[in-house]
Amino acid sequence: KNFMSKKANISDIIKGAKKYLPNINEERVKRAYEFAKKAHAGVKRASGDSYIQHPLEVTKILLDLKPDEDSIVASLLHDVLEDTGITAEDLRKQFNDNVIPLLKGMEKLGTVYYRGRERQVENLRKMFLAMSHDIRVILIKLADRLHNMRTLGYIPEIKRKRIAEETLTIYSPIAARLGIYRIKNELDDLAFKHLFPDDYKRIYDELHETTGKQKNIINKSKAILLKTLKENGIKAEIEGRIKHLYSIHKKLKRKNKNYISELYDILALRIVVEDESQCYQTLGIIHKNWTPLARRFKDYIANAKDNGYQSLHTTLIGLCSKLHNQPIEVQIRTHDMNLVAKYGVAAHWQYKEKGGYSIAIPEEKLKWIQNLVNVHENLKNNAEFIESLNVDIFHDRIFVLTPKGDVLDLPKDATPIDFAYGIHTDLGHKCKGAKVNGKIVPLDDKLKNGEVIEILTSNIAQPNRYWLSFVMTAHAKNRIKQWFNSQDRDQLIKMGKDLVNKHLKRFNQPLLDPDLSVLKKYSEKRISVREREELLENIGNGSVDVMSVIKKILPESTTMKETSKKVLAHEVLTEGVKLEDAEVLITGEKGYKTQIATCCMPTPNDEIVGYVTRGRGVTIHKKNCKVLIRGHGDARLIRASWSTKTESKYEVKLSLKRQSRIGMLRDMADVFATLQLPILDIQNIRHKDSDIGETIITSSLDNIETLNKVIHKLESIPGIFSVKEID
Repeated sequence: KNFMSKKANISDIIKGAKKYLPNINEERVKRAYEFAKKAHAGVKRASGDSYIQHPLEVTKILLDLKPDEDSIVASLLHDVLEDTGITAEDLRKQFNDNVIPLLKGMEKLGTVYYRGRERQVENLRKMFLAMSHDIRVILIKLADRLHNMRTLGYIPEIKRKRIAEETLTIYSPIAARLGIYRIKNELDDLAFKHLFPDDYKRIYDELHETTGKQKNIINKSKAILLKTLKENGIKAEIEGRIKHLYSIHKKLKRKNKNYISELYDILALRIVVEDESQCYQTLGIIHKNWTPLARRFKDYIANAKDNGYQSLHTTLIGLCSKLHNQPIEVQIRTHDMNLVAKYGVAAHWQYKEKGGYSIAIPEEKLKWIQNLVNVHENLKNNAEFIESLNVDIFHDRIFVLTPKGDVLDLPKDATPIDFAYGIHTDLGHKCKGAKVNGKIVPLDDKLKNGEVIEILTSNIAQPNRYWLSFVMTAHAKNRIKQWFNSQDRDQLIKMGKDLVNKHLKRFNQPLLDPDLSVLKKYSEKRISVREREELLENIGNGSVDVMSVIKKILPESTTMKETSKKVLAHEVLTEGVKLEDAEVLITGEKGYKTQIATCCMPTPNDEIVGYVTRGRGVTIHKKNCKVLIRGHGDARLIRASWSTKTESKYEVKLSLKRQSRIGMLRDMADVFATLQLPILDIQNIRHKDSDIGETIITSSLDNIETLNKVIHKLESIPGIFSVKEID
């Protein structure tokens, strides 16, 4: 084809649009053209054309898909936001809000590039689609790419090959997925021409030599089929085609052949009939009259492709004497199916203009595009129309970029931590913060399509158990858990020692000696020093609960401290947290002998229940205490509650290792303000020869759940490396 035979102009575009949009606002379209012309004034394309010719040609290509008025306006304006100084607000005032999302979508897709990494290809295709929430953006982008490919010969070879490879790798497959084969086939052939010029010329020349012969075969075959079908009462239209150059090239490679003459199925006939029943009727007629090639029949009507394509495919032998028994492919479809085969998703808004056919391709036959409805019918209700064009192809996935442009495929609601571990385990382990599109965000921030993620690292940073509460990928969870399980054994033993000693101190018991003697009779049996160390290691890595160990090495009388009338709970609720006086009522009355159960350590904000002991009064448990539920019957349970006069607060001191940055103190204070907690004291400590600072904050709170919330929220602040309680 001579694509440049006649240049596009605004008059022809309006004339073409009026054929299917009789009520189009001509003045608005002309205004868009004049606006773009002024914005691009003085700018030339590599071809020497004025820049305005490009949006005109793109719009002309788009007209073949019968777009709506907003798409036509957006197509004319699609490059205006780039390097012209014009803003989206300027365009909104001129052309209304409907056009802006289309232009913003085009601008966004302009950031997606193919960088020659084969492993990135599928993610790039998915990202391209996921970023286009409106299907019209993709259609304009495909038209834009097609015109750029038609004029590719005017730019330097290196850039030309890069664009051609990107087209063949990204744009053409997307056009195929959307079923827009008219654009897909031309993109393929143009990319083929620039990537493999020698192969292209050889195939082109060989085809050109036999064009007359091939056309004659097609015409003869069409006549034979039309006559046979008419005799059987079938009214049909028949089209013939020769396979596209790139398709032939791929087939030669696949079959390990060198010449077109060695292939037998480069010709195809398309039979278009009135309805689905006639498709199968036609198939029966031609199979009765000519020999079908075994294993070449495909029923895409009963089993439509994901992009909505439907047709019956068969290959016949002996259709035309000039073929000398050479096979020829025959496709059989209805008019509706033919529209979808040519225009793909764009066929949806063409159906009504073609005679009132149903516009809805069944969802199971068009999995990629949900609820697209006829454009012209919905112009009456613009809000519903815009909503109907929203595409959420990958509703459960997101696609984000590294600073170098690589794409990572992650589950919806993934966080910077998921991203870091998705790149490399070491990056996750050393993560101390993250930037999204250049701005620092919390590590539990939910990432969105198209965002550029940068991970900030530090040699002293390390995984945090809190991360396990929000990461989405199994990979990240496993790597975090593995890190905690594989820490240096001595460090884990030390952590275990510290935990055991804190609980021993809590019960006024001697601390661990070098031989770990207290653990000698763990679980009523003597264990070796090595086994004691293994026990501490398991406490340190979290696989053994420290309280379960304490209960096995100390007598119950030690771990169950008695009080009378009032529960004077000076026990440590959690490391570094003290409980002040709290009064318990038994069946609504004071004065009972009560004691706090150490298995669950209820606090004044917990729902509680009493357990009547033999000789030790009433033990107070949380209502949901697992030990109570597992070990006792209901007969000895008694109603208990905290006195309404009880006003208990727990003083807690937290140490925060942090990055030094502006706004850090404000971010920390915001956590306490949000939870309505006081800051009783705050100290900033600067360690020599380190860029890591320490802040110690003292506050008071009412229960352990609030304490956990404080810690979790503080740990999610960008630049906070660790938060822990201290004495």
